[in-house]
Amino acid sequence: MSSKREILQTLVRGIRQDIEGYKQLKSLLNRQRELMQRRDNDGLRHHNQHQTRLCDELMVKAKKRSDALNQLGFSEDANGMKKLIDKLPKQSSLQVNLLWENLLALVKESQQTNEANGKLLVSQQTVINNLLSRDTEKNVDYGASKGL
Repeated sequence: MSSKREILQTLVRGIRQDIEGYKQLKSLLNRQRELMQRRDNDGLRHHNQHQTRLCDELMVKAKKRSDALNQLGFSEDANGMKKLIDKLPKQSSLQVNLLWENLLALVKESQQTNEANGKLLVSQQTVINNLLSRDTEKNVDYGASKGL
């Protein structure tokens, strides 16, 4: 079994890695938006596989962080992380808090970018559906007269 010090070091190292992972995710989300705007379906298919793998990795790391918090006797959530940070010596507390706040900000930015991409996708689908339904209406309007 690992010592509490080792668990804490692993947890902090994981936060640093997650910061890099979320920076990469943010970049991928921006790239996804560009591909969506260009309607590059093949590019999107390849891109989304890569983005999904990164998201899966980030979820695994978040689970490991939760497990580490639990092993250290804290709840497996943001409140547990805050309590852990508060218990650290002042200098360590300041450093870990800065890392944690940076990670939370990147997560929030990624969520906002993802939501914007979702809205773009919905608007594109609406345009396509409107165009398709307009074609269907023309067939109904003009299709009946073809047989005459």
